[in-house]
Amino acid sequence: MKFSFLYSCLFLFFISCSNNDDAPPSNQMPDPVIDESLDQGEENTENLLLQLNGTQLVDADQNPVYLQGVAFNNFIWFNNIEPHHSEIDYQRVADMGMNAIRFYMNYRYFEDDTNPYVFKQSGWDWLDQNIEWAKKHGIYLVLNMHAPQGGYQSQGEGNALWDNVENQNRLAALWKEIAKRYKDEVQIAGFGPVNEPVPSQSMSQWNILAQRLIDDIREVNKNHIIFIEQAIYVQGNFTKDENFNFPVVSGENLIYEFHGYEPFFYSHQLLEFAGLGDGGKYPDEDLIEVDNSEWYTATFDNPSLPAGNTDWTFFEGVQYTVSDTEIALGVPALIAADVGGRAYFDDIVVKEFDSDGNFVRDVYQANLNSLDGWNFWSLNGSGSQGLSTIEGHNDTSSLYIQGTTGDSNLSFYEGRFEVKKGYSYQISGWMKGENIMGADGGKIRLDFYKVDGPLLKRNKAFLENFLGNIAEWAAARNAVLYMGEFGAGTPCFENNKGGLVWVADMVDILKQNNIHFTYHAYHEDAFGLYLGGGLPDPSNVNQPLIDWFKANLN
Repeated sequence: MKFSFLYSCLFLFFISCSNNDDAPPSNQMPDPVIDESLDQGEENTENLLLQLNGTQLVDADQNPVYLQGVAFNNFIWFNNIEPHHSEIDYQRVADMGMNAIRFYMNYRYFEDDTNPYVFKQSGWDWLDQNIEWAKKHGIYLVLNMHAPQGGYQSQGEGNALWDNVENQNRLAALWKEIAKRYKDEVQIAGFGPVNEPVPSQSMSQWNILAQRLIDDIREVNKNHIIFIEQAIYVQGNFTKDENFNFPVVSGENLIYEFHGYEPFFYSHQLLEFAGLGDGGKYPDEDLIEVDNSEWYTATFDNPSLPAGNTDWTFFEGVQYTVSDTEIALGVPALIAADVGGRAYFDDIVVKEFDSDGNFVRDVYQANLNSLDGWNFWSLNGSGSQGLSTIEGHNDTSSLYIQGTTGDSNLSFYEGRFEVKKGYSYQISGWMKGENIMGADGGKIRLDFYKVDGPLLKRNKAFLENFLGNIAEWAAARNAVLYMGEFGAGTPCFENNKGGLVWVADMVDILKQNNIHFTYHAYHEDAFGLYLGGGLPDPSNVNQPLIDWFKANLN
């Protein structure tokens, strides 16, 4: 998830990981205590592990290896090892022409918060069993710490990893033990120290932690690949830096990992946890897509609902002339700052005028009878949005925002449109107020965004631009790339929404750029090839996608 428009990430699981805030900070890492230790002996003089030869991943015989596979999420949000798969699933992965599994781990599988640095034999047994299955079926494992000490990162709720040094000490100790125990294990392609990091203050935090984890792993394991991830964002800053939020680190056998769910409103549409409505189809030449955009300004002078109660009233917006070349896109937005009660919105229209003030067209107009495509944001988490089915301007439906005690809005990113320099834009519509707290309680507004890169349509060219920019960054540094996660939610494969086309385009571009990949995910309801809980059930699957992988990866 990375919000330009797109990524308030994001994403993909809801997990409740403890913050370990009560652990005393320490710069000294205690020696770990192991329930049952393995004597690995001296490091092998002949390295049989996957290695980088320049920008080519090779095996012990210097044969090129291209990792293409799928992710096992292992139901990590349960915080305990649950029956996610069995040996037959490794055979199913191999039957799809795949040779790699990104293997998700939760630190609690190996360590309890009440007994830090004491590693549980049950965790090693679980991992050993999966390595045995992987070896039997010719599958490489990429061990990924999806839930580290200090909290799951992707939704920005894992600040304790960054703000409490003791959590970093524990994470480093766990990785050091994993790296030591499995330093000669050929079936492990490598280690992913932190999934989707979200530093609490700055990228320098990830630079420092990533380098520490690399160094600590290398003390006991000189040769395994280390997959170093892009920070999906920094708290409060969704704009990527000149390194695409990859950390600045040094070391041997490093592969740079990133994830791709672009366009986010397409891939995450109609998934309950994402809170999005219908995200449309792929491809769609009528929809504008951008890789990186940033809010810039808005029609702040538009009229507002007064305090108290107001019946349905038409509010005509001001005409905003685009004179600033930074402005590229317009987005309709419904605003309810400190509304207290409830502000209703209905029948909005966006008009375009040429440089002489002549009306050109209605850019967008809608009777607001659906939340599809509208995304709610609240600065302090207060309030909520909704669809009324009993209250409307000309009918019985409208959208509303209620109960906010800070800045908030509903933004219609799917209605974004390209603006022309010198042209003017106006948004108007109907509002009704109930118990509005302040004199500026509701407003219909246009938000304007600047864009880093070209304006593209929702098609393969957009995906090529997204992946091509990162590939150029890697080529300039002789770096190797791995897309550890990409996927489209199950609704994208229904109702002719084009999920298979999206997957085909993404895989084609990944292969053209020699970017290793694992699809998210093998077994879950939101993005899975196999759906439902428990062990995978062949009668509850996304069969067209499985068939596509079998036909195109073998």
